Amino acid sequence: MAPFARPAVAAAALIAALLAGGCSTTVAGTPSADPAPRPTAGPGADPVVWGDKVCGALLSYYQPLSARPDYNGADLGGIKTRLSEYLGRVAGGIGQGQTQLKAVGASPVTGGDQFAKAIGDLLTRTGTTVGQAKADVDSANPADVAGFEGKLKAAQDKLTTIGAAQGLNQLGATPRLDKAVAAAPKCKQLNQLAKPS
Repeated sequence: MAPFARPAVAAAALIAALLAGGCSTTVAGTPSADPAPRPTAGPGADPVVWGDKVCGALLSYYQPLSARPDYNGADLGGIKTRLSEYLGRVAGGIGQGQTQLKAVGASPVTGGDQFAKAIGDLLTRTGTTVGQAKADVDSANPADVAGFEGKLKAAQDKLTTIGAAQGLNQLGATPRLDKAVAAAPKCKQLNQLAKPS
């Protein structure tokens, strides 16, 4: 059923009941615009705009994550520098995403708050893992080739535990949230970015 079908059916039934009951009242005055603007979060807010904000928070992480460094022509010191800078950008994107997620407010649709919490949990776990991997890279000594390789392997092992956008699997039983996320521009961009290459 369409997201607004139930309220529309209920409204139609209410109108029919009022008409059948002989309710006919004339309201005097001039119509005017609603003085209260539409809320930006919670009931009454636009679910597409809300979903766009949540996906924007996750996109802040995925964009730097997908911009992998180029190691061509780099010696061990150059590899260390490029990898450390890359992980720093990813960590910065995670921090930015966490800040954005805190500002989205309550969900206007069922399941949205759980979805946002799953995204927040993913960003927190990933931030910790990226921080640990960056510490491994930063402590690697390019002059000690075997030790350097060991540190990079330890960092890589940590990063492989991150996984995909785990929060997105929360959409299964929430059709209004599904539709909002499917229509939100940043969610579309995130889906393209998160596709396996």
